Amino acid sequence: MVLASILPGSRISIKSINLNPERMGIIRVLKRMGADIQITHRRPQATGREPVGDLIVRSRALKGAIIKKKEIPSLIDELPVLMVAACYARGKTIFEGVGELRVKETDRIRSMSDNLRKMGGQIRVIKTAKSEKILIRGGRGLQGASVRSFGDHRTAMSMVIAALGAQGKTRIDDSTCISKSFPNFLNLLRAIIRKK
Repeated sequence: MVLASILPGSRISIKSINLNPERMGIIRVLKRMGADIQITHRRPQATGREPVGDLIVRSRALKGAIIKKKEIPSLIDELPVLMVAACYARGKTIFEGVGELRVKETDRIRSMSDNLRKMGGQIRVIKTAKSEKILIRGGRGLQGASVRSFGDHRTAMSMVIAALGAQGKTRIDDSTCISKSFPNFLNLLRAIIRKK
């Protein structure tokens, strides 16, 4: 979804997406940022199964947004790729209450901030006594750079998306960790890009 939103002229169709309201945080946030996401062919929940539908995502200029602490639990795993989207969004994006990112497979605040800064992202991590937030000033896009996966599958996948939208070449030190959660990720992206 983020890739289609940041690559000019893109249109991606995604079939049979889980539409469980508890897992739709990324769609809600991207729409608030101005993303053109349509849910089609919504199918009712079958016994014991979660509802599904298809998505059509078209490129559109994104704008900054505030992601509140109460939203974080429904998109904690998607925050790295939302940080990428924020780098392309006009204006500032604030992610509030993100401290849990420090205790995932790696410190994702550090891994994503370090990598996106190397690519020209304007990122500030703000710690207070009670919380932590990330402020990203976007709108300039990203430039190719050598970045690290930190051995974390979500950092690696997010950096692949960042690289595809960036000007110039990007080198990611290790993408093998992606197979932990999405072994077909790179092949799927290649197929999408070939169709574009």
